[in-house]
Amino acid sequence: MRGLLAVAVLSIGGCSASGNSGVPLDGTNGALTGLDVSGASQAQEAEISDGKVSEDEYRSAFQRYRDCLSSAGYELKDVVFSNLVYEYGVPNAAVENGIDTECYSTELRFTDMLWQSSDAVQNESSSAQVLRDCLENHGIEPAEGMREMEEQLVSSGIELSQCLG
Repeated sequence: MRGLLAVAVLSIGGCSASGNSGVPLDGTNGALTGLDVSGASQAQEAEISDGKVSEDEYRSAFQRYRDCLSSAGYELKDVVFSNLVYEYGVPNAAVENGIDTECYSTELRFTDMLWQSSDAVQNESSSAQVLRDCLENHGIEPAEGMREMEEQLVSSGIELSQCLG
């Protein structure tokens, strides 16, 4: 799985960047605030233009990323969709020559960032499960969302370290 790293955008065939940064970065895009999205493809810009990403948009962006790599001669390994995110392996050669970075930046990076920071994904994460289990172990019915569960811990005086040990 990818982190939220800033990466350079290069140019190769099969992956086109629009060069247009029509996405407002005035704080309305949360995870993207202050980032230069000018290297994003037009499709990715459309997905992030409203500051949120649907599962269908995330899946489409992932497929474009995969197609971009494929058109450059590389195939992802062990692709699994789990807890609302894709997990996969990238061929070393694609990483070493920059194709992975280019395809990811152009087709998936910003969509991925918004999707993985969304409530839907956060609430399905292993971190959310740790909080659920911790609250239940303390006799508290867990709230639905990650943020609400964090508030439950604080209001109950439970330290996060108590949940991890």
